[in-house]
Amino acid sequence: MKKRLSLIWIFLFLAGIGACSPTADISPTQATPDPTLTAEGTPPGSTPGNPVASPVPSPVPSPVATPTLVPLPRTCLREPFATDVENCGAIPYYDIALTVDLAAAQVTGHQEVRYTNQENEPLSSLYLRLFPNSPTYGGVMTVTNVALAGQAVTPAVELEGTALRLPLRPSLAGGEMITAAMDFAVDVPTSGRTGYGLFSYQRGVMALPNVYPLIPVYDDEGWNVELPPTHADDVYSDIAAYHVRITAPSSLRLITSGTCGPGVLEEEGEATWTCEAGPMRDFALVLGENFQHRNRIEKGVVVNSYFYAGHEAGGEKALEVAVDALSVFTDLFGPYPYTELDVVETPNYLGGMEYPGLVVVEDNLYAGVVGVEWLTAHEVAHQWWFALVGSDQVDEPWLDEALTQYSTMLYYEQVYGAERAERIRYSEFEQVHQSLIWRGRDLPIGLSTQEYPAELYWEVVYDKGALYFHALREMVGDEAFFDILRTYYRRHRYRIATPESFLASVESVTGDPYEDLFAEWVLGQE
Repeated sequence: MKKRLSLIWIFLFLAGIGACSPTADISPTQATPDPTLTAEGTPPGSTPGNPVASPVPSPVPSPVATPTLVPLPRTCLREPFATDVENCGAIPYYDIALTVDLAAAQVTGHQEVRYTNQENEPLSSLYLRLFPNSPTYGGVMTVTNVALAGQAVTPAVELEGTALRLPLRPSLAGGEMITAAMDFAVDVPTSGRTGYGLFSYQRGVMALPNVYPLIPVYDDEGWNVELPPTHADDVYSDIAAYHVRITAPSSLRLITSGTCGPGVLEEEGEATWTCEAGPMRDFALVLGENFQHRNRIEKGVVVNSYFYAGHEAGGEKALEVAVDALSVFTDLFGPYPYTELDVVETPNYLGGMEYPGLVVVEDNLYAGVVGVEWLTAHEVAHQWWFALVGSDQVDEPWLDEALTQYSTMLYYEQVYGAERAERIRYSEFEQVHQSLIWRGRDLPIGLSTQEYPAELYWEVVYDKGALYFHALREMVGDEAFFDILRTYYRRHRYRIATPESFLASVESVTGDPYEDLFAEWVLGQE
């Protein structure tokens, strides 16, 4: 997540532990598109090169030739990683059916999820998170007809309606599996005033991240069920596999995590798409009335840009940046295992947000293009540091956000050169840190989200946090630093990383965890 663009940046623009055993790293190769494949979410009756579009509310410039689109993949994982779901073992498996009612701004659904206790102790309860009920989403989710192993249960509603506790009687022993089934309905907000508009139906776009009940992480602290402040990310989940059927008006374009087959026409102008995703941390979908589409292949991945009619310049820029960022981060950190990466223009007021295989960028930026590059590069970096290498975004937000912010600078360094990157480091990171010191507001980067005032969160965690990684780079040298990041990624892909496991990666490469540097920046100890 990246909220703000500083005045300095406006000027510059104008000028682990887990269940998976991931596939060994490979050298990225260029893929040859399969001409039989169909575009994700293409409305029935259209072709990838000629999408069916609803009338658009804004003036459209004179028609230009639409580039020939790369056919989209049928599977979520690239061929070298095709067995990763099996390698991940007994991860949760979600089978979800969603129906979208645009007129009512409502989604109804049925879900069955298989969950295996992978702990060394029995579990007496199972938790579900209802994120649409959180202040950062601003919706209303109700869950009914809950059953465990086919038996009706009455869940306890907790955490201001954002969590359900399902009693397990008898307890679920280690290695045992149970199936939870439920129906649910979600009222989607039609204003961006709540939750930055990331979960909303506005301007013909319905954005639906985590619109289903989601099982949180269980670790040595127990179930991770917390309600973070509205300025922070709130999803902390394990890798899972998803099979999702989505019924919606056939005129819409559907974009999701993972991959979807072509829509099958139903009665009364509706279609049903079947989508597969995994191993992924959660599942997001966006439906739009007037999306345009461009794409390219890079490093064997189909990179898609979806944008409004009339916003071609912003859409093309987002595609160019996503392609370059994918290339840079693959070379610096390790391979991207999924067949697709989507960048989607949506009516949010945060700037940008990351989801597995899919990132969104604020539509207000597309017309003038300013800001699209930084936000796209930042959210693409989150595919490595969040989507693939998981961490506790509530209690340890620096572990993904600070590294992602520094990775964004690395994108500029690789694309534009060291001089441009140094200007960014100084103006966006160093000057922000100095301002914190001058104002007497400096804090360690390693606090939980609850411990930061909203007005300091991004300055400390993102910008000051990036300086920890730069200090480590200067101390160990470039060769060792990038070896650390590749080692960290390789060890934790599909898993959960911790500060301790990051330091273990540092030590494995250099022979020294550099704990004094960690204590200074992360813990705030002199």
